[in-house]
Amino acid sequence: MKRLKITNDHGWTPRTLRKQERKIKNTLLRQRVMAVRLVMEGYLGKEAASMVNVCRQTVSHYVSLFNEGGLELLLHRDFAPGREPFLTEEQQDEISPLGLSPSPADLGWDVASAWNTTLLAASVA
Repeated sequence: MKRLKITNDHGWTPRTLRKQERKIKNTLLRQRVMAVRLVMEGYLGKEAASMVNVCRQTVSHYVSLFNEGGLELLLHRDFAPGREPFLTEEQQDEISPLGLSPSPADLGWDVASAWNTTLLAASVA
């Protein structure tokens, strides 16, 4: 098995990475930095993976991200844009005042004490 290697440390040392770890609140991001630091300290990929509780391929991915773009790329996460809203912005603006009232009963809907999609659809219609 080929040993993981930090080819470009971008000016980071194991000591400075450890300090950075302590500043990071997000556990998953802290785990990434810790895995890279452990490899930098000489641990095998599978040892580092065991210590941070991820698979060896994940540690390999973290090391390649770090080699490519340093800590900035390692900590960067892209999230999916999410589902398109069902309502247009005008419809959302029309509904927003309804959400501010304490309950549907305040608007004359005495059948329920909390909003649900059926009540919102009927109220907008």
